[in-house]
Amino acid sequence: MRVAVVSLVAIVAGPVGAAIAAPPSVTIESPLNGSVHENQTPSFSGHAALLGGEVTLKIYRGTSATGPVIQELSTLLLSPYGTWSLGPTEPLEIGIYYTAQAAQTNLASETGTSSPVIFAVATAQSVAPTVTLDSLTSPSSNTRPSFTGTASALTPVTVQIHAGVTARGTVVSAATATGSGARWISVDASPALSIGQYTAVATQAGSLLGHPIGRSEPVTFTVSSPTPGAVASIGPPVGSFTWFPSVPQTGASVSLVSTSTDAVSPIVGIAWALMSNGSFQDGGPVLTTSFSTPGAHVVRLRVTNAYGLSSVATETIKVIGRVASLMQPFPVVRIAGTETASGVKLRLLTVQQVPVGARITVRCRGRGCPIKSERRVAVFKRRGVAPVEFRRFERSLRFGVTLEILVAKPGEIGKYTRFAIRRGKLPARVDMCLDPAGVKPLVCPSS
Repeated sequence: MRVAVVSLVAIVAGPVGAAIAAPPSVTIESPLNGSVHENQTPSFSGHAALLGGEVTLKIYRGTSATGPVIQELSTLLLSPYGTWSLGPTEPLEIGIYYTAQAAQTNLASETGTSSPVIFAVATAQSVAPTVTLDSLTSPSSNTRPSFTGTASALTPVTVQIHAGVTARGTVVSAATATGSGARWISVDASPALSIGQYTAVATQAGSLLGHPIGRSEPVTFTVSSPTPGAVASIGPPVGSFTWFPSVPQTGASVSLVSTSTDAVSPIVGIAWALMSNGSFQDGGPVLTTSFSTPGAHVVRLRVTNAYGLSSVATETIKVIGRVASLMQPFPVVRIAGTETASGVKLRLLTVQQVPVGARITVRCRGRGCPIKSERRVAVFKRRGVAPVEFRRFERSLRFGVTLEILVAKPGEIGKYTRFAIRRGKLPARVDMCLDPAGVKPLVCPSS
């Protein structure tokens, strides 16, 4: 049976004297989008605005309303319910897709268009593709066979593999092939088959909408255990794996990815052991885990093929301690003052750009300190986090006094500033980073 697909477009022009504020509403209700009809001169109908004027129907060749117009029809006859009806004047070709669209234009030159309708025309002579499936070597120890045969259409070929000696069994695996209109060869069946009897059937859809599906005769075959000599010659799979990131941190997620291969058999078993003396646990080709301690961690992967042969891959993963991030925004310590005969008169000690929740501590060492230490916590206010001021230190400080400003937040690298007042020299200022514990100054990371 051959099939033709048709696209229709209906257009309505508004009559003189009609005043319509919005474009007319036009629809095509028959044929339905995606439908197939045996009549090569199908009729079309739908609804339009009662006062919208003439309805025009355009039939395009192809699957969109942008191809060449092969027929254009129109009508002014509408039922009291706004129904219109049109039909092509010439028979449509068999085996071609068409698109139809209707339109109506009112007095205000506003045009309403229907949604395009794609359809096919089928004749009684339409036939299914011819599909054959070649026999397999049977019995065979191949658990992932590929298939060959012929198919007359260009659409993909699908081979379904049923459990048992008939095609009524459950589909347990499948393989696909590209249709060429002649011979085809499929990819390997997936998933792998276990030992037993199976029946395969190849199918191919028709090239056009409405064509029946071609179906081959069933082919029954047996998957058997290989002989001991054959197993020995096959050999085990080659186990290997990698991991991401390549240098993981403690507590961070790590993806272990199997890259194992086997040239003659599918890998049917994967197991992981996360310690050198740990037991294997069944898993998939990707395992997500983490390591709680830094150092060298031995990980093993065991892979098994369909013949029961296994191999083990062992790798050592170097895990480092969690790297603390730099405090954001990074604080700025502002210190300003003037020299005096006895030291420095400090007029400004402020910490700016402090993230919410950060702890700022000022420590004073030496004779003449106004207080030993003062601590503040940065809080969010209406206009953001305001600069943190330490006015109790804004006074005259003697030679030998050293101020330390520590800005800390748990788990983050903070800010450390030391300001030393010296006799006969300018004050010495040192700016460094502060360890995540908020205790020791350290060299700031380069990035």
